[in-house]
Amino acid sequence: MKILVLGITGFAGTSMYHFLKHIDDNNLYGTFRHSTGNRNITDNFSEATLFECDINDVYSIERALSTTQPDVIFHFASYVSVFDSLNNPIPTFQTNIIGTTNLMEGIRKIVPQAKILIPGSAEEYGKVPEDKMPIKETYPLNSINPYAISKKVQEEIGFYYLKNFGLNIYFTRTFHYTGPRQPLGFVCSDIVKQIVDVETGKKTCIKVGNLEAKRDFTDIRDVVSAYWRIINSGKAGEVYNVCTGKSIKIQEILNKLITFSGKDILLEIDKNKLRPSDVPDFVGDNIKLSSLGWIPQYTIENSLIDLLEWWRGRIRIN
Repeated sequence: MKILVLGITGFAGTSMYHFLKHIDDNNLYGTFRHSTGNRNITDNFSEATLFECDINDVYSIERALSTTQPDVIFHFASYVSVFDSLNNPIPTFQTNIIGTTNLMEGIRKIVPQAKILIPGSAEEYGKVPEDKMPIKETYPLNSINPYAISKKVQEEIGFYYLKNFGLNIYFTRTFHYTGPRQPLGFVCSDIVKQIVDVETGKKTCIKVGNLEAKRDFTDIRDVVSAYWRIINSGKAGEVYNVCTGKSIKIQEILNKLITFSGKDILLEIDKNKLRPSDVPDFVGDNIKLSSLGWIPQYTIENSLIDLLEWWRGRIRIN
């Protein structure tokens, strides 16, 4: 099986690569966008063939598809930050909406038989009343930030190509996730990086945002195994929530990380980390995904300890 991971150098893409490289009889390919940080990136993906590709460039997408002729495509080439999308809506819409349309057109023309997974976001649901928790896939979408809007439209684009051109597209609405290799810009990694800075004497306190928010966190390693399960056992045209089915307060995550660190850590509320339209609670219904045989293997404690160790390793190297 030939598998193409678009955006292989991102958090989800890298985690998918590490998952797939242990599965026999797969030929792995990946795309990455040119940047200073990606100059020597191929060294980190020795078991995959990589192609430089910008999803906003139709010709680079078509070259990658024509060369690899993939059987399966994981579409991780997206703008993924809610917070950044509030300040940068144009690149968010350009990448997630126009970029996805470029990809669908390329697939339609070159590899229409391929299976494609388009990961959406639980942010698409918006604010959901407590009596509607856990959130089912049938709940109406009410996107309230540029990132969520872009993922909702991305999903609609996928359905357009599925219904009108018969593309084999699988959809998810993925809730929050964390784990090793998570970059900055996400609540768990932002807290962990600051804790490591305190451990190494670079900082004396850490800055945090809304600690009362509750989120349904899944380990990234369980997320990519869910994606693989959906592609192999799910049904094209269906949407699957990827989540644990239980939420946890950010305050509790912070408490666990401080305990794992063993340090006395001072806290400071940073108003810049408080975003408008913050959704107070997110907890999803994963019955549909679980019916495919998916069972999460990692606890939130596993995720946080492994994330903390990964950041400690990065700081030692740098």
